[in-house]
Amino acid sequence: MTAPRPGGAEEPARRHAPIPSAHGGTEPEIEGMAAQTDIGNAVLAYLLAGPLGFGALGWLLDWWLGTWFPLPVGVVLGMVLSMYVIWLRYGRS
Repeated sequence: MTAPRPGGAEEPARRHAPIPSAHGGTEPEIEGMAAQTDIGNAVLAYLLAGPLGFGALGWLLDWWLGTWFPLPVGVVLGMVLSMYVIWLRYGRS
């Protein structure tokens, strides 16, 4: 199968192998994107969401109870749990 080029000559059409998805199955490759971009974005989201989410819960507990320790505990716990989830999803292959 060939695809026309702007100069009139034809070049073979590129066929890309499907990329394994982070959530199961496969996804088509997007031209100009690295194959592992989806996984990298998911890992970054986990690393940010864990400490932010648990830190917010800790801050609410701080405000409600009038203490100081739930916020740092929540941030550390969120980071540990997010790294554990990343290891479960992507690190055991």
